[in-house]
Amino acid sequence: KKFDYRIQVNDVLSIRVLGLDDANSKLFNVESTNGGIAMNDASLYVNGFSVDKVGNVQLPTIGKVKVLGLTVDEAQDLVQGKINEYFANATIILKLVSFRVSVLGEVQRPGSYIIYNNQLTLLEALALAGGPNELADKRHITLMRQSEQGTQALYMDLGTSEVLSSDYYYMLPNDVIYVPALRVQPSRLNLDLVTVLLAAISAAAVVITVVQNSK
Repeated sequence: KKFDYRIQVNDVLSIRVLGLDDANSKLFNVESTNGGIAMNDASLYVNGFSVDKVGNVQLPTIGKVKVLGLTVDEAQDLVQGKINEYFANATIILKLVSFRVSVLGEVQRPGSYIIYNNQLTLLEALALAGGPNELADKRHITLMRQSEQGTQALYMDLGTSEVLSSDYYYMLPNDVIYVPALRVQPSRLNLDLVTVLLAAISAAAVVITVVQNSK
């Protein structure tokens, strides 16, 4: 299914306006202490434009612009039109900078990841974390997602192709993916322990046999 992320309340947008004079450029664009554009994640987040609870961003000179429910491209076109009413020859670059997902549990590199894209699938999120490890239960993956009703817990089965057509196959900002361990893990560990003990006993028996034969 084609997926286009639509801007939500509390999203943070980076809005750069190119082609302005120095005074107006400083109103919109985040600059570092050496005069360059500050592109690190913290600066983009802190100095970005947050979507308020009614879906607006507050822009210098322009005022409030409603972007709730728009795709990033649609929001860029809308802001570009607003900017054109005040400034000539200005170009808008609008990006979503608050897209973060967390992958926890039985994966190679659990943690939180910032996504520099407006589209991320469940499989891509797992790949960022190195993929499920050997003891992961791939049939009972939990996706935790914030909604107006609270936190939803959604269960995904990577063992079927139905996951590809699921409404939850594409990630949203602040999604948390939890990969549980297989329930047979303790018995498997016990089996590994038994294998090691048997190998040790066998080795000891060989040593005893060799010693007795040498006598």
